[in-house]
Amino acid sequence: MKKNKFQIKREQTFERFIEAGLNLLIDRAYDPVSVEEISRAAGYSKGAFYVHFDNMEDFLQHIFENHQMKKQIIIGYLNEIERTSAKPLTLHDAAKHAAELLYSYYKNKPSWDITSFAMNMPTFKVVQKCKAYVGLYELWVEENTSYINWLKERKLVDDSIDPEYTAKIICAVLDGIIKQSRVLGHPATFRSFFDALSVFVSFNREYAKLRNLKSFSESEEHQ
Repeated sequence: MKKNKFQIKREQTFERFIEAGLNLLIDRAYDPVSVEEISRAAGYSKGAFYVHFDNMEDFLQHIFENHQMKKQIIIGYLNEIERTSAKPLTLHDAAKHAAELLYSYYKNKPSWDITSFAMNMPTFKVVQKCKAYVGLYELWVEENTSYINWLKERKLVDDSIDPEYTAKIICAVLDGIIKQSRVLGHPATFRSFFDALSVFVSFNREYAKLRNLKSFSESEEHQ
């Protein structure tokens, strides 16, 4: 069915709110962003915001759903590099380019903090109030899981590596790197980003066997 002018305009308004809100959240995280600021950035009134969204949590959930359709940022970037260079990437090259991508966000948007509102988690109170934050963090884990599976498909890392487990480790390390840089007052380095995206996916099969054996022993003890 063909959409009428009212439906088209409504969808355009909705998208402008989503785009404006996402930009504000990336720059400043959830806490300091108000409905008034989002509405002003989108070019509409506060009343128009509530025509499309019930509240801030409903709005953030829509952002999460919208962003989810655009995930796989890292592997999309790596695929494009491979396409233009016309040769497959090594593990070193893949990790280097992935680190370059994330580090550029960190440098160009200091408050972004690796998807600020997802990776550098706000206060526990805010997380409990707005469950969509948990979904955003899970989405970031999925992003890194896709990166590790991308490496496995190309036989760049050991097949025994658990993608989701390793992705969570990478997320935790990147999060810690940024928080540590704030505590110590020293900017995070490209090297630290590169290490997080390479060291944790390059352990050998013997280490994997030891880890699996330990997990098995722990499960036996709890039975």
